[in-house]
Amino acid sequence: MTANLETGLFYALLAGIFWGISPLFLKKGMIRSNVSAATVIQQGVIVAILAAIAGARHELFRTELPARALWSFIGAGVVGASLGKIFYNRSIDKVGASRATSIKNSDPIITAVLAVAMLGERLTIQIAAGVLLIVAGILLLTRVTAKTEGRRDRLLHFLYPLLAVFCYGITPVFKKMGIAAASLPALGALVMQMTGFIVIVTAGRLLRIKPKWQRIPAQPLFFFALSGVAEALGSLCTFYALIYAPAVVVSPVWRISPLVTFLFSRFTLKGVEVVTLRDGLAASLIVGGVLLMSQR
Repeated sequence: MTANLETGLFYALLAGIFWGISPLFLKKGMIRSNVSAATVIQQGVIVAILAAIAGARHELFRTELPARALWSFIGAGVVGASLGKIFYNRSIDKVGASRATSIKNSDPIITAVLAVAMLGERLTIQIAAGVLLIVAGILLLTRVTAKTEGRRDRLLHFLYPLLAVFCYGITPVFKKMGIAAASLPALGALVMQMTGFIVIVTAGRLLRIKPKWQRIPAQPLFFFALSGVAEALGSLCTFYALIYAPAVVVSPVWRISPLVTFLFSRFTLKGVEVVTLRDGLAASLIVGGVLLMSQR
């Protein structure tokens, strides 16, 4: 294994850990607040953290950013940092942090389909087997619902994480295009997340995200801020990972986040959401599927 590949895998692993912790903070904050406040505050903190990092790395005022990189980062922001985040945060509210994270991390299915249909890549046995494991994990998760929920409510609730899957499945393509055109990870992450913030506060109402001035208790505000810090660091780590290693190698690694969420949720979300061993098995199937898909 080359030094660059080891470095890329290290950053991907860090991203998975940060992204696995973030929804736990978000869910804790939502106990005394709402999805709209969580989304806006989290995204604002993400932008602030990345702006500080980009400034410290002297990337903030770079004027030679190629147009291809700029539009790729903006595309990642529209699809992933805004639409994907809105659907993901709603899914955390509806189905819980551990299940939402597990389903979201099945997005390699979208990536594989796009690679075969648009890029002419070959569908290998490993990819097909990985897809089957991911689908099995999702089916197992959708069977785990509260007894008070009807079939219609269950399907509507799981629509949000599935829409997040579609958005997050496309995002790595934009990231890779942007980082290949300009090796500026902090600036790329900032442009992406700033775009997401702008879309959320302007067009978020179309998806029932209504930014407004409201009093947020100190406790949920603290948890939303912690979630934003974790999300910012995770996003930045993915850009660094893509600098050092191919997307097909590192992107499955940062999708260990459902296992991180599952392990910590059993201790941090007691009394908030019920996490069963079946959830853990489903998370393991999904992570196993994406890792199997990476063996090409």
